[in-house]
Amino acid sequence: MSETRARLIETATDLFLGKGYGAVGTSQICSTAGVNKGTFYHFFPSKSALLIAAIEKYTKSFEDAFEQIAQSDAAAPEKLAALFEVPAAANRSWRKRNGFSQGCLLGNVIVELGTVDDAVRQASQKALRQWEKPIEPIIAEIAIFEGLHSLDTSKGARCVVSMIQGGLLLAKLNNDPGEISAMAPAALGALHTLSAKSKN
Repeated sequence: MSETRARLIETATDLFLGKGYGAVGTSQICSTAGVNKGTFYHFFPSKSALLIAAIEKYTKSFEDAFEQIAQSDAAAPEKLAALFEVPAAANRSWRKRNGFSQGCLLGNVIVELGTVDDAVRQASQKALRQWEKPIEPIIAEIAIFEGLHSLDTSKGARCVVSMIQGGLLLAKLNNDPGEISAMAPAALGALHTLSAKSKN
């Protein structure tokens, strides 16, 4: 990836997180990144294409962090709690720099564009599946650790990602990254409930 393309993605990510997609134009992105529009369109045919590239990079950073947790030697419940700490730490860092909790690029985009831009919707669906993938082995460990023999690892991973997203939404609403971490203790109970329903 070229330095200029990477700078455009990083700039756009920060602006989209801070102001929303619709409120940010290509002129502002170019000005903030220090490039002209010709350079912008050399790398991206549209602002939507830039957003999708930003989603992909944003998703990968969290996916890698979740993968590291999955491969760690921590006990299964500790891994589960650590998953929530990844976005909580990102929101704390953002709030320290910008004065407010940014929530989640994916969540923000899904709310803003999920029903009006099919390419962005598909990119967001793919992104959430990427988050689920490294979480599945952690759910499998939880199932063994807790004796949840009916727990479906795929459904369990989706449940955890949904709870992470819920915490991110509350973090943005209340300007409190602690809302994300607060979801972690409830996640284990949710997996127990999911397993019990699978038996019926």
